[in-house]
Amino acid sequence: MNIFLERLRRCISPDKSLTCLIALLCPVVLTFIGLVVLASASLSFYRSESLFFRQLFWLLISLIFFLIGAFLDLDFVRRHIAKILVAFSVLLILVLIPGIGRSVNGSRRWISIAGINFQVSEFAKIVLIMWLANYISLARGEIKLFVRGMVKPFAVAACTSGLILLEPDYGTAILLGGVSISLLFLYGVRIFYIVGAVVAALISVSVLIFFNPVRMHRILAFMDIDSNKLGGAYQLWQGILGFASGGLWGNGVGNGKQQLVYLPEAHTDFILPILGEEFGSVAVVFVLALYLTFSITCIVQAMRIKSTYHSAISCGIALLVAYQVIINVGVVCGLLPTKGMVLPFISYGGSNLLAIYLMLGILLNCFLFDQNFSTKAE
Repeated sequence: MNIFLERLRRCISPDKSLTCLIALLCPVVLTFIGLVVLASASLSFYRSESLFFRQLFWLLISLIFFLIGAFLDLDFVRRHIAKILVAFSVLLILVLIPGIGRSVNGSRRWISIAGINFQVSEFAKIVLIMWLANYISLARGEIKLFVRGMVKPFAVAACTSGLILLEPDYGTAILLGGVSISLLFLYGVRIFYIVGAVVAALISVSVLIFFNPVRMHRILAFMDIDSNKLGGAYQLWQGILGFASGGLWGNGVGNGKQQLVYLPEAHTDFILPILGEEFGSVAVVFVLALYLTFSITCIVQAMRIKSTYHSAISCGIALLVAYQVIINVGVVCGLLPTKGMVLPFISYGGSNLLAIYLMLGILLNCFLFDQNFSTKAE
């Protein structure tokens, strides 16, 4: 109880209140925008009403996950993070087994528990970030060494990303690899080692894409959108039409056409074009400004935290959100090949919403951390 009251006091203290307010307000506004888009779509799209109420249900559950993250004993997690990572690695393997893992649209990413689909990779991202944060804090004095600073953490990150890659989920694997490499760089790994790791990762992913006909077809369609707008680039083309149709101020609530039957999976990874079509480019710029404000504020605050462990966790979460937004926006704007990456806080999806609010709670937990509460000195 004393720790709870002390953290509450720190939350309203002048030096922390603005950061906490931004870290909370931006996600709340983004989540509200996502609900508005789904509610708007329900006026014309037969599935959207049920999607709206499902998302509302998951949001209520997400608030519980947020509180769990906010008051989680991070030192307890730290002591057992290796075991937790192994457990999630086993779950990622189970996802790949037919009869256990559930396949949707050719990808095996879910485990069904009591009729509810659970996407393991969404929570594996959090676990890997916390493992890396713990490793960085323990190896702080040797982080510039090749084996200790690069090979060991990169090998663990590569194994986790590799299991996700086998689902196959190239987008999440690349996202997790990018966040892992960025964390290692920010906390002292030599740039020479980072460049080598990036080159090796790019070569590996390129080879896998080359020998995967589905992914290769997506790349070729992406390189010539106009010729493939009725084929492999159909979804991207319809998304671009949505942006163009909305113009500066949009066509109005419920007046979007792309969400009818033209744009597949409009409520997940291509929800931004729906927002642009109905509410205009102004709304899209506003949403991107919220993401930018959230990410910059959280990264700056993360670098001010004295504890390397808590600093690396919060920085990793902020980078994860930022990179996920960059990938999603790059895809829907035609700058990156289609990857199926959802937009944080806005896109429909239970696992994603639970995971992102759990991370938000952990983020605030780190911001309000005080070394007097730590059971393990660094």
